[in-house]
Amino acid sequence: MDSNRVFAGVDFSAGKTRLTVARLTPHLDIRSLTQQTPEEAAEDLASWAEVSVALAGPLRACRTEAADNSPIGEALRTGKRKRIRAAEAEHARRGIPVRKTPALESAAPAWMRSSFRLAGELAARGFSEGPAGRESPRAVLETHPAACAAVLLGRLPFGRETLEGRIQRQLALLRERVSLPDPMDALEELTAHHLLSGRLALDGIRRPDELDAILAAYTAWRAWSAPDAVTWLGDDAEGWICLPVKELMDKYSK
Repeated sequence: MDSNRVFAGVDFSAGKTRLTVARLTPHLDIRSLTQQTPEEAAEDLASWAEVSVALAGPLRACRTEAADNSPIGEALRTGKRKRIRAAEAEHARRGIPVRKTPALESAAPAWMRSSFRLAGELAARGFSEGPAGRESPRAVLETHPAACAAVLLGRLPFGRETLEGRIQRQLALLRERVSLPDPMDALEELTAHHLLSGRLALDGIRRPDELDAILAAYTAWRAWSAPDAVTWLGDDAEGWICLPVKELMDKYSK
Protein backbone atom coordinates (compact mmCIF):
# COMPACT_ATOMS: atom_id res chain seq x y z
CA MET A 1 0.00 0.00 0.00
CA ASP A 2 1.24 3.49 -0.89
CA SER A 3 2.78 4.87 2.31
CA ASN A 4 2.59 8.47 1.08
CA ARG A 5 -1.15 8.74 0.59
CA VAL A 6 -3.29 10.58 3.15
CA PHE A 7 -6.94 9.80 3.90
CA ALA A 8 -8.93 12.74 5.20
CA GLY A 9 -12.45 13.14 6.55
CA VAL A 10 -14.18 16.48 7.05
CA ASP A 11 -17.08 17.15 9.43
CA PHE A 12 -19.02 20.43 9.28
CA SER A 13 -20.85 20.44 12.61
CA ALA A 14 -18.27 22.24 14.79
CA GLY A 15 -19.53 25.70 13.81
CA LYS A 16 -20.28 28.05 10.96
CA THR A 17 -16.64 28.82 10.22
CA ARG A 18 -14.78 25.81 11.60
CA LEU A 19 -14.40 22.37 10.07
CA THR A 20 -13.13 19.27 11.88
CA VAL A 21 -10.56 17.48 9.72
CA ALA A 22 -9.23 13.99 10.49
CA ARG A 23 -6.28 12.54 8.57
CA LEU A 24 -5.38 8.84 8.59
CA THR A 25 -2.28 7.06 7.36
CA PRO A 26 -2.58 4.00 5.09
CA HIS A 27 -2.19 1.90 8.26
CA LEU A 28 -5.18 3.66 9.89
CA ASP A 29 -3.12 5.60 12.40
CA ILE A 30 -4.42 9.09 13.12
CA ARG A 31 -1.99 11.51 11.53
CA SER A 32 -3.83 14.58 12.79
CA LEU A 33 -7.20 15.79 14.04
CA THR A 34 -7.69 19.53 13.77
CA GLN A 35 -10.19 22.33 13.31
CA GLN A 36 -9.72 24.64 10.34
CA THR A 37 -11.56 27.22 8.31
CA PRO A 38 -12.79 26.10 4.86
CA GLU A 39 -9.96 28.07 3.26
CA GLU A 40 -7.32 26.51 5.51
CA ALA A 41 -8.73 23.03 4.91
CA ALA A 42 -8.73 23.50 1.13
CA GLU A 43 -5.13 24.72 1.10
CA ASP A 44 -3.97 21.98 3.44
CA LEU A 45 -5.71 19.13 1.59
CA ALA A 46 -4.49 20.40 -1.76
CA SER A 47 -0.91 20.48 -0.47
CA TRP A 48 -0.77 16.67 -0.56
CA ALA A 49 0.29 15.07 -3.82
CA GLU A 50 -1.76 11.94 -3.06
CA VAL A 51 -4.87 12.30 -0.92
CA SER A 52 -8.38 10.88 -0.68
CA VAL A 53 -10.93 13.15 1.01
CA ALA A 54 -14.42 12.23 2.22
CA LEU A 55 -16.79 15.08 3.07
CA ALA A 56 -19.57 14.53 5.61
CA GLY A 57 -21.86 16.59 3.42
CA PRO A 58 -22.99 16.97 -0.20
CA LEU A 59 -20.66 18.29 -2.85
CA ARG A 60 -23.29 20.57 -4.42
CA ALA A 61 -26.98 21.49 -4.40
CA CYS A 62 -29.41 18.89 -5.65
CA ARG A 63 -30.41 20.57 -8.92
CA THR A 64 -28.62 23.64 -10.15
CA GLU A 65 -31.14 23.95 -12.99
CA ALA A 66 -33.90 24.46 -10.43
CA ALA A 67 -33.33 28.20 -10.67
CA ASP A 68 -34.62 28.30 -14.26
CA ASN A 69 -38.03 29.65 -15.29
CA SER A 70 -39.65 26.27 -15.92
CA PRO A 71 -42.71 25.15 -13.92
CA ILE A 72 -40.51 22.66 -12.03
CA GLY A 73 -37.99 25.36 -11.21
CA GLU A 74 -40.74 27.65 -9.91
CA ALA A 75 -42.25 24.86 -7.81
CA LEU A 76 -38.87 24.03 -6.30
CA ARG A 77 -38.19 27.67 -5.50
CA THR A 78 -41.53 28.16 -3.78
CA GLY A 79 -41.36 24.88 -1.89
CA LYS A 80 -44.43 23.42 -3.58
CA ARG A 81 -42.45 20.47 -4.85
CA LYS A 82 -39.87 18.48 -2.93
CA ARG A 83 -37.03 16.53 -4.49
CA ILE A 84 -34.82 13.95 -2.91
CA ARG A 85 -31.62 12.68 -4.46
CA ALA A 86 -31.46 9.03 -5.47
CA ALA A 87 -28.72 8.39 -2.90
CA GLU A 88 -30.76 9.99 -0.13
CA ALA A 89 -33.85 8.01 -1.13
CA GLU A 90 -31.83 4.79 -0.80
CA HIS A 91 -30.83 5.78 2.75
CA ALA A 92 -34.41 6.60 3.72
CA ARG A 93 -35.72 3.35 2.26
CA ARG A 94 -33.35 1.45 4.57
CA GLY A 95 -34.45 3.37 7.65
CA ILE A 96 -31.35 5.59 7.87
CA PRO A 97 -32.22 9.22 8.70
CA VAL A 98 -31.47 11.31 5.64
CA ARG A 99 -30.25 14.87 5.19
CA LYS A 100 -32.11 16.22 2.16
CA THR A 101 -29.98 18.37 -0.12
CA PRO A 102 -32.04 21.34 -1.36
CA ALA A 103 -32.29 22.33 -5.00
CA LEU A 104 -30.87 25.79 -4.36
CA GLU A 105 -27.68 26.53 -2.47
CA SER A 106 -29.32 29.52 -0.80
CA ALA A 107 -31.87 27.18 0.81
CA ALA A 108 -29.20 24.98 2.40
CA PRO A 109 -28.25 25.27 6.09
CA ALA A 110 -24.92 26.92 6.91
CA TRP A 111 -23.04 23.66 7.50
CA MET A 112 -24.15 22.32 4.12
CA ARG A 113 -23.09 25.51 2.35
CA SER A 114 -19.66 25.00 3.95
CA SER A 115 -19.58 21.54 2.37
CA PHE A 116 -20.50 23.00 -1.04
CA ARG A 117 -17.81 25.61 -0.59
CA LEU A 118 -15.04 23.17 0.30
CA ALA A 119 -16.05 20.77 -2.49
CA GLY A 120 -15.89 23.65 -4.96
CA GLU A 121 -12.45 24.69 -3.69
CA LEU A 122 -11.16 21.12 -4.09
CA ALA A 123 -12.67 20.77 -7.57
CA ALA A 124 -10.95 24.00 -8.60
CA ARG A 125 -7.67 22.46 -7.42
CA GLY A 126 -8.09 19.43 -9.65
CA PHE A 127 -9.69 16.90 -7.30
CA SER A 128 -11.67 14.13 -9.03
CA GLU A 129 -14.94 12.95 -7.48
CA GLY A 130 -17.19 9.92 -7.18
CA PRO A 131 -16.52 6.28 -8.07
CA ALA A 132 -14.73 7.18 -11.29
CA GLY A 133 -12.28 9.46 -9.52
CA ARG A 134 -11.34 7.36 -6.50
CA GLU A 135 -8.03 6.20 -8.03
CA SER A 136 -6.91 9.70 -8.97
CA PRO A 137 -3.92 11.14 -7.10
CA ARG A 138 -6.31 13.57 -5.44
CA ALA A 139 -9.90 12.44 -4.98
CA VAL A 140 -12.96 13.70 -3.10
CA LEU A 141 -16.14 11.84 -2.26
CA GLU A 142 -19.31 12.35 -0.23
CA THR A 143 -20.25 10.17 2.70
CA HIS A 144 -22.80 10.17 5.54
CA PRO A 145 -21.20 9.48 8.97
CA ALA A 146 -24.43 8.35 10.66
CA ALA A 147 -24.99 5.90 7.82
CA CYS A 148 -21.34 4.78 8.05
CA ALA A 149 -21.86 4.00 11.73
CA ALA A 150 -25.11 2.17 10.96
CA VAL A 151 -23.65 -0.06 8.27
CA LEU A 152 -20.57 -0.88 10.38
CA LEU A 153 -22.74 -1.72 13.40
CA GLY A 154 -25.55 -3.43 11.49
CA ARG A 155 -28.08 -1.22 13.31
CA LEU A 156 -28.92 2.44 13.77
CA PRO A 157 -26.49 4.00 16.26
CA PHE A 158 -27.43 5.98 19.32
CA GLY A 159 -27.44 9.76 18.87
CA ARG A 160 -24.04 11.23 18.03
CA GLU A 161 -24.14 13.68 20.95
CA THR A 162 -24.88 11.04 23.58
CA LEU A 163 -22.19 9.25 25.55
CA GLU A 164 -23.57 5.91 24.35
CA GLY A 165 -23.44 7.06 20.74
CA ARG A 166 -19.86 8.27 21.05
CA ILE A 167 -18.73 5.01 22.65
CA GLN A 168 -20.60 3.00 20.02
CA ARG A 169 -18.96 4.83 17.12
CA GLN A 170 -15.49 4.63 18.66
CA LEU A 171 -15.85 0.91 19.30
CA ALA A 172 -16.97 0.40 15.69
CA LEU A 173 -13.89 2.26 14.42
CA LEU A 174 -11.64 0.37 16.81
CA ARG A 175 -13.04 -2.90 15.46
CA GLU A 176 -12.08 -1.71 11.96
CA ARG A 177 -8.48 -1.30 13.22
CA VAL A 178 -8.48 2.49 13.35
CA SER A 179 -5.87 3.52 15.92
CA LEU A 180 -8.07 4.89 18.71
CA PRO A 181 -8.07 4.32 22.48
CA ASP A 182 -10.56 1.80 23.82
CA PRO A 183 -13.44 3.93 25.19
CA MET A 184 -14.25 1.26 27.76
CA ASP A 185 -11.00 2.13 29.54
CA ALA A 186 -12.34 5.62 30.22
CA LEU A 187 -15.53 4.19 31.66
CA GLU A 188 -13.61 1.90 33.99
CA GLU A 189 -11.93 4.95 35.52
CA LEU A 190 -15.24 6.57 36.45
CA THR A 191 -16.20 6.59 40.11
CA ALA A 192 -19.27 7.70 42.02
CA HIS A 193 -17.31 10.80 43.07
CA HIS A 194 -16.76 11.75 39.41
CA LEU A 195 -20.46 11.46 38.71
CA LEU A 196 -21.59 13.29 41.83
CA SER A 197 -19.13 16.13 41.29
CA GLY A 198 -19.87 16.41 37.58
CA ARG A 199 -16.20 16.01 36.66
CA LEU A 200 -16.09 13.23 34.10
CA ALA A 201 -12.62 12.27 32.93
CA LEU A 202 -13.55 11.08 29.44
CA ASP A 203 -10.52 12.27 27.49
CA GLY A 204 -10.21 8.87 25.82
CA ILE A 205 -13.62 9.21 24.17
CA ARG A 206 -13.62 11.43 21.09
CA ARG A 207 -16.07 14.28 20.52
CA PRO A 208 -19.00 13.76 18.11
CA ASP A 209 -17.49 15.97 15.38
CA GLU A 210 -14.15 14.17 15.70
CA LEU A 211 -15.76 10.74 15.42
CA ASP A 212 -17.75 11.78 12.34
CA ALA A 213 -14.59 13.14 10.72
CA ILE A 214 -12.76 9.87 11.48
CA LEU A 215 -15.67 7.82 10.11
CA ALA A 216 -15.44 9.86 6.91
CA ALA A 217 -11.67 9.44 6.71
CA TYR A 218 -12.04 5.69 7.22
CA THR A 219 -14.55 5.59 4.35
CA ALA A 220 -12.07 7.41 2.11
CA TRP A 221 -9.41 4.84 3.07
CA ARG A 222 -11.70 1.91 2.35
CA ALA A 223 -12.87 3.31 -1.01
CA TRP A 224 -9.24 3.52 -2.12
CA SER A 225 -7.73 0.44 -0.48
CA ALA A 226 -10.63 -2.00 -0.96
CA PRO A 227 -12.84 -0.61 -3.77
CA ASP A 228 -14.86 -3.82 -3.99
CA ALA A 229 -15.74 -3.58 -0.30
CA VAL A 230 -17.68 -0.30 -0.42
CA THR A 231 -21.14 0.65 -1.68
CA TRP A 232 -21.87 3.68 -3.84
CA LEU A 233 -25.43 4.99 -3.73
CA GLY A 234 -26.69 7.51 -6.27
CA ASP A 235 -25.93 8.41 -9.86
CA ASP A 236 -23.74 10.67 -11.97
CA ALA A 237 -26.48 13.29 -12.37
CA GLU A 238 -27.17 13.97 -8.68
CA GLY A 239 -24.00 12.63 -7.06
CA TRP A 240 -22.83 9.58 -5.15
CA ILE A 241 -22.61 8.74 -1.45
CA CYS A 242 -20.03 6.15 -0.42
CA LEU A 243 -20.54 3.76 2.51
CA PRO A 244 -17.76 1.52 3.88
CA VAL A 245 -19.30 -1.95 3.45
CA LYS A 246 -19.76 -4.25 0.48
CA GLU A 247 -23.45 -5.01 0.99
CA LEU A 248 -26.22 -3.09 2.72
CA MET A 249 -29.03 -4.50 4.82
CA ASP A 250 -32.58 -4.02 3.59
CA LYS A 251 -33.47 -2.24 6.83
CA TYR A 252 -31.58 -0.74 9.76
CA SER A 253 -33.29 -0.33 13.11
CA LYS A 254 -32.39 0.40 16.71
